[in-house]
Amino acid sequence: MDDAGFQRFERPRKRGRPLTYEEKWLVQHVFETFAKKKKEGGIIRIEEEDPYSLTSKYTGVARSVVATISKSVRQTGSVPVSTSPGHRQQPTAIPLSTEGQIREFIFEQHRQGTICHAKHVNALLKDTCGLDVHERTMQRHLRRMGFCWSRTKNRPRSLREKAEVRQQRHNYLYEIRKNRQLPVNERYDVVYVDESFLHHHHSGQYSWFSEHDFVERMSGKGRRWCFMHAMQADALIEGAFLAFEAKKSRGDYHGQFDWEIFQHWFKEQFLPHVPPHSLIVLDRCPFHMVCRDAMVPSQMKKAELQEWLTHRGIRWEEPWLRARLMEEVDQYRDKKPMVEVFAEEKGHKLLFLPVHHPELNPLELIWANVKNYCGTVFSNSTRFKEQRQHLEESFKKDITPEYCTKVYEHVQKIEERYWNTDLMIDDEIEIEDDEFNQF
Repeated sequence: MDDAGFQRFERPRKRGRPLTYEEKWLVQHVFETFAKKKKEGGIIRIEEEDPYSLTSKYTGVARSVVATISKSVRQTGSVPVSTSPGHRQQPTAIPLSTEGQIREFIFEQHRQGTICHAKHVNALLKDTCGLDVHERTMQRHLRRMGFCWSRTKNRPRSLREKAEVRQQRHNYLYEIRKNRQLPVNERYDVVYVDESFLHHHHSGQYSWFSEHDFVERMSGKGRRWCFMHAMQADALIEGAFLAFEAKKSRGDYHGQFDWEIFQHWFKEQFLPHVPPHSLIVLDRCPFHMVCRDAMVPSQMKKAELQEWLTHRGIRWEEPWLRARLMEEVDQYRDKKPMVEVFAEEKGHKLLFLPVHHPELNPLELIWANVKNYCGTVFSNSTRFKEQRQHLEESFKKDITPEYCTKVYEHVQKIEERYWNTDLMIDDEIEIEDDEFNQF
């Protein structure tokens, strides 16, 4: 049938808005209908278009999204979990490895009584890392790190870390310090977990040059390996390494990991090799925080909220508006991360790092070491699979027990510095509040 005679209407959905739970099931139902019709041979032009393309055409959803939903239903019996749009990580030109340096620089400026602007942080990164970042980009990155542009008590404007971020960091430091102070027979072995990536064309940045000399570089960054590993105080966890090729070579690498990959690795490859009675430390990536009740109340309709409460025997009243129903659902839904449930079943404990604190994870230094080795041995003839072999060689050759102990002690020094700084800043804020209340 020719589509030329039909008037084109505006798309019912805005591009970029994530599908709700119900919309995903609707897409799956349309796909199953077309797949069934194709099997029976009872639909026009079915030879010309496959069920995925037809579903995409009639629902206005990208074909790749249709394929993802269908795959999830085949493998798990349910559509993929909807995530909140506000928590999506945005790629940034500023490496995560610089965040500890930025935070320490701002604290030192404030200890000296000097206000700190985004341009001051820009100057720091330009001098130490050679990064030339736009001032607005730096301001957005500082907000993501938990800093806010506010007026201090004596009225000059400066960057000040949010109280919630300081408290989150202090809670983490309290738990990790408390564990270290326990008797040896009661102490949990601290095990760190992290993910990273390696581009095919990753190469070193420095060499010896003569005038007009340069290194012949491959165009682009090439394909990308994503990998995850774990370590304890004096060694990497044997058998915990996992690497796979990313579907995309651009954007934030966290988008290449998902709950299915991480869950399988955590249960089947990581937990069997972890020492008994371990304290597992993770960052707060979205796929680490997936909980048993993974639905998002803000994406549910009023009737669905009422049905959810009724199904669990929770009392609600007819006059309640949707906002009140959302509060009740959010209060009673199980927010405990599934990885924490898996860990506790094996006798372990879980501890989450504060947001934007990669410097508290010693694996970040190990990533830098192995990537430096891969960049050193890379040449234009290095194949993609050989780059992974270089990565594994570096883990075996360079990451020795002595090196693991060294980076572990380095992180402990950072923890101690943060602990003392937080206590000092808290005392100063209390003194400022007392002086302010006198007027």
